[in-house]
Amino acid sequence: MTTTAVDVVEPLGYAEYGQRVRAAIVDSLLITFAVGALVFGLSVFAARGGPFASFLSTLAYLIYLAGATLYYTVCYAEGGQTIGKVTTRTAVRLDGDEDRSLGYIRALIRALIPPFFWVLIVPGLLDVLWPMWDRKHQTLHDKLVGSVVIQI
Repeated sequence: MTTTAVDVVEPLGYAEYGQRVRAAIVDSLLITFAVGALVFGLSVFAARGGPFASFLSTLAYLIYLAGATLYYTVCYAEGGQTIGKVTTRTAVRLDGDEDRSLGYIRALIRALIPPFFWVLIVPGLLDVLWPMWDRKHQTLHDKLVGSVVIQI
């Protein structure tokens, strides 16, 4: 019987700002295409008018937000990597314990904070720009849930 060594991936450090931006672009495109067909279909019916136009527009937007929230929550809780983070060789981990994923509660909170920040615009801008001058390259939503994005 032979044994094989398990590859242990050691973190290389905190993810650079460019890596985070590239991962966000990949994930945004993926979510837009994956959920976009359904949202587009509902939007077409809403654009025609009628008694349900407002309801369908709202439903389309809520489906998009729910799809994005589900995607980020499951990916961050289960392994810390979205498809965008896989392509940039980065992962979301607990700050101070880079071997652990966030778990579902923190992952859900981390996924919900940015949309709320963007409602007020300035917090949204600060959130995405903060990693440029932060020592650990954390966003504000990283700081609030105790997460970091590391290179792997």
